[in-house]
Amino acid sequence: MKYVVTGATGGLGSRVFKHLLDIVSPSDIIVSLYNPSGATSAVKSSGVEIRKGDFTKPETLDSAFAGADKLLIVSYPSIAYEIRVQSHKAAIEAAKRCGIKHVYYTSLAFAGDSAAAVMKAHLETEAYLKGSGMTYTIIREGIYNESWPLYFGFFDVSQKKKEVVIPISDGKIAWVCRDDLGEGTAKIMTSESGYENTTLLLSGTDPISLHELGNKINKRLPEHRQVNLKVVSENDYCAHNFTNHEDWFLHAWATTYNALARKELETVDPLLRNLLGRELKSIDDTLDEMLGNLVIESSSTEVLGQYAK
Repeated sequence: MKYVVTGATGGLGSRVFKHLLDIVSPSDIIVSLYNPSGATSAVKSSGVEIRKGDFTKPETLDSAFAGADKLLIVSYPSIAYEIRVQSHKAAIEAAKRCGIKHVYYTSLAFAGDSAAAVMKAHLETEAYLKGSGMTYTIIREGIYNESWPLYFGFFDVSQKKKEVVIPISDGKIAWVCRDDLGEGTAKIMTSESGYENTTLLLSGTDPISLHELGNKINKRLPEHRQVNLKVVSENDYCAHNFTNHEDWFLHAWATTYNALARKELETVDPLLRNLLGRELKSIDDTLDEMLGNLVIESSSTEVLGQYAK
């Protein structure tokens, strides 16, 4: 069985790749990268075959996918709707041409009729994959533990803000860490059967609201750094963040909180815990790691690029 992994240098794809190596031989893995020279040391030293495959240049995908049986399409790293959808469609069509037997697609854990703009490209891709005639598995990956600053008002501990604002509404999120998602996804890909033509949800097990998250954050901050989370109108939220983000993005991202109000992200599915056979890493553990020394691993801009799937 030959596997092609896309996105192997990204936050999720790198974890899938790592755990896939624990299950199958490096000789059974192909890594498709838009820039092979940018492969990480983990990829370069693994012994896998590295090929050039660029979602935005469909002519490169046939050679990237050739000879493989299973393909993991990690969603294109941009929340811009058009380029994301076209990139995914190009990968699916190349998979058909190359005779790929099974396509796995990393979607996101919002509802099938989601109110969130960030989910729209995923839903279009899901529909296209279902109509492609190919055997598929859609994996709706849960919201990363590590992405909490993005959802928590673009929180940046270095800015020392007392007030954090979110638009529209609060709601619970079944947070789950990237490494657990990567391991679960690798196990799904290497399963002999049971996931054909299905849509799966990989979620955490303990949904908490952003206000509850704020309480957890404050327990890890000194008294003079305590923050207060406030729900404001969409326009006030956009005005509050206008200096750091483009207006179109802020209004689009605000729809995420409509989804929170609809309880789209609080659904818990036992699948991931069952796949791993252990308890999942908690949001508390992630907060300890990220706030233990009052250092966020990235700026809010970098967090946006990594986690706004």
